[in-house]
Amino acid sequence: MKFLTLLASVSIALALATKPVQLGTGQDTIDPSLEPIPRNGIENTDPGSVKVVRSDVQAPDGGLEKRVDGIPVPYNVADPQQILLGGMVVSFTMVGKWVKEGGHSVYRYICKSITFTNPTSTRKVVTLIANGVKLMENQIFSEHRINSAKAPAEGFGNTVDIVIGNA
Repeated sequence: MKFLTLLASVSIALALATKPVQLGTGQDTIDPSLEPIPRNGIENTDPGSVKVVRSDVQAPDGGLEKRVDGIPVPYNVADPQQILLGGMVVSFTMVGKWVKEGGHSVYRYICKSITFTNPTSTRKVVTLIANGVKLMENQIFSEHRINSAKAPAEGFGNTVDIVIGNA
């Protein structure tokens, strides 16, 4: 009880000791020399990275585009970066294999599974399409749920399509 009384008195003393901020005309104005930076000329030049549509891009009807087509599946990357799509974390599990290329056996990393993690408190619905086949269709992800889709026998292919929405 003494601690709470001391804490309250210290808070009041600090509140009275600070001066209020004087709003001047210069605080609300923007410097005319500042200009917005255009984003259309910025491109990601790293060949190992995944290009993803920004979340604030509007669809023609005014709603948010929730489908991302043509996400490249990593190939020969030991530890690819995770992707954040529609509030879901998408990660690729890679495994090393000996593969025949040009008559020689070479060690390559291929995608074994794609894992979806819902770190939010919102229920999500995920559809995963690889090689024209729906590996996950309207899979519901409750709060903080993790689920993965294993690669089919022929693999994921070069790209996958992912549709994420709120349930």
